[in-house]
Amino acid sequence: MDRVYQAVQTLKKGGVVAFPTDTVWGVLTLVENEEGVRRIRAMKGRDEAKPLQVLVADLEVALSLSEPGPWREKLLRLAEAFWPGGLTLVVPGRDIPGYISQDGSVGLRMPDHEVLREVLRGVGGYAAATSLNKSGEPPVKSEEEARAFPVDYVFPGEALGLASSVVDLRTGEVLREGAIPKEALLPYL
Repeated sequence: MDRVYQAVQTLKKGGVVAFPTDTVWGVLTLVENEEGVRRIRAMKGRDEAKPLQVLVADLEVALSLSEPGPWREKLLRLAEAFWPGGLTLVVPGRDIPGYISQDGSVGLRMPDHEVLREVLRGVGGYAAATSLNKSGEPPVKSEEEARAFPVDYVFPGEALGLASSVVDLRTGEVLREGAIPKEALLPYL
C-alpha cells in the first residue's frame, strides 16, 4: 500500500502517525481529533497547558487558521523568507480548539518536506503536531526509535535536522532558536 495513502487513511480514521520531518521526528493527528491529541499528550507525558503546533500544507491554509491582525504582515514576510522550513510562527488562531492551545493561539509551520505536505493536503491541509519524544528528552533520531512509541503508523524515513525555531508574532519574541538562527529572524521582527 502507498505510504502517503496509508498515513492519510490512518489520520482520517482518528489515528496518530509518527513522521520524519525536515526538522525532527514528529507525531501527527487531526486538529479535530481530541482523543488523538490526548493520546499524544499521554505518550509524551506533556502538560495540557503546553500547546501543540499545527503543520500546514501551504500559506493559504496558514492564513485560514489565523485571525487577521497587525502581525499578519510579519507572518507574510517571514513565510516568504523561511517557508517551507524550520520556522514555527505563533499567531492568534481562528477556531483552534482549547485542547490544542488553551489561549487560542496557534503555532503554524509549513515543513520543507514535499511528501509530508502531500499527506497534509490529503487530510484537508493541516494537522496537529509536536516532536516525537518524552517531554524533556531529545526528539527521537531514527525510525527504530519512533517504532517504540504507541502510534498507529510510522512513516518510513529519517528526520533531517534541528527542531524548528519558534517566533511569537504577537510579541515579536523568539521563543526558541532552532533550525533558523535568531540573527536571521530579527530583521523581520
